[in-house]
Amino acid sequence: MSRGTYAARPARPSSTVSSSSSSSASSRTHSATPDFPSIQKLIRSVYRSSKITVQQAEQLQARLHQVFLTRMVDGSILVLKCPPACNTRLLRHEKSLLENESKALETLHNYLPRVPVPQLLKYDGQGTSLGSPYIMMSYIPGRRLSELAPYLTAAERSTIDQTLGAYVRALTTPPATQFGMTHRVFARKGSDSWHEAFSALFEAVLRDAEDMLVTIPYESIRYYVGKQAHFLNEVTEPRFVALHACDPTNVLIDETTKRVTGLVGFSDVIWGDPLMTGGLEGGSAAFFEGYGSRPVQTGGVKARMLMYAAYKATLRIVTHHYRPHLGTDENEARRELSIALNALAAM
Repeated sequence: MSRGTYAARPARPSSTVSSSSSSSASSRTHSATPDFPSIQKLIRSVYRSSKITVQQAEQLQARLHQVFLTRMVDGSILVLKCPPACNTRLLRHEKSLLENESKALETLHNYLPRVPVPQLLKYDGQGTSLGSPYIMMSYIPGRRLSELAPYLTAAERSTIDQTLGAYVRALTTPPATQFGMTHRVFARKGSDSWHEAFSALFEAVLRDAEDMLVTIPYESIRYYVGKQAHFLNEVTEPRFVALHACDPTNVLIDETTKRVTGLVGFSDVIWGDPLMTGGLEGGSAAFFEGYGSRPVQTGGVKARMLMYAAYKATLRIVTHHYRPHLGTDENEARRELSIALNALAAM
């Protein structure tokens, strides 16, 4: 089994995966792979100690960024996250993901210290010490849920789902003053309405698709989402929305106890409708028991969740065309898009 993004076994060989992509209309935010001396120099600089010695810097399998597990001779472990490799082209919304994640982790530790997420140790958006931007985070032990899922009993999975439901409910509580991508909200360049912010997010993905000549029903998407978009105005308070909060690759599990040890992957957090948070679509009974209640999909709630389903399906399709080696099931995403559009059309 491959390693989790923020966890690894010492005895297993390292895995090195680089991904590619970027919209032609977006700037390139990428870097060469940092070498061992650069990583050791960086860590010594951050901790202001020449006595710190890195024993191993291991590149882990990651969805987009270059992620390194760095082990010190004293046994401590840190996680270093760098921009994608040099051959990477990014979608429009992916240009500021490291900054997004740094702000998201700061927010979670300020508002939700009991939710097990990595602690932000250092963020350098200029990359003065490493030659490229980076995030340095604490290490969370565990294995990916995606790897352990086939071996879990029904009771173990139910316990995990209930825990995830409780964490997702907690994640949606931090407030903000504006809507939109995290880096824009923190720079006070967000949107004053969720209608405006969500429409901009969706349009950006559609333009990414047009850049790559991806075949999707552009007119139908714009028409049916636009027709029901007035329901977005029901959302008046911006909330923390982790789009991939329950992605099995972002949930870390203790192999012995089969309990959740941590959540990772907060680079694409936005501020908007809590109903857009990952995990709510298709959640199990145990998940909603932990969450507190199952959203009643009628009226505006139904319309909004269908629009979010259409957005996520479109994003998966487009990302697959930019980075086909990530293993996205494009046919399933297209089916989900069709189902969402048909349901919106029937409203």
